[in-house]
Amino acid sequence: MTSAVPSASCPKCGETNVQSVPINRSSVPEAVAAEYFRGTGGSAQGADTILQSVCGRCGCHWIPRTTEERHLRALSGQLGPEAMRAAQAENAAAGAKVRRRIVLPKVPKQTVVIAVVMVIVILLALLT
Repeated sequence: MTSAVPSASCPKCGETNVQSVPINRSSVPEAVAAEYFRGTGGSAQGADTILQSVCGRCGCHWIPRTTEERHLRALSGQLGPEAMRAAQAENAAAGAKVRRRIVLPKVPKQTVVIAVVMVIVILLALLT
């Protein structure tokens, strides 16, 4: 049996016990699907499934021949220390960007005061 994975090893732990699992194309972002089909030489028009690889040891799952797999291999050190540092820096920058993006909406003071008064009134009604 031949595998659709070019190098049948986990990009995270290096395990060679890797299975290919078909998943619906609709569950994968369109850019990743296009990259997968460019790498496999398959027709992007008619295929409804994509083969996702799953590691038997650590449970890592990835779509082969994509930047996702390359990034995982770089993070694990399989592509060398320089690629590992670059991938770690990329993750740190993405994490900082997400942390900056999560901002609680500004709530007017009047709304907060009304909510506090309502909670007090409800508690008084329940406790009396």
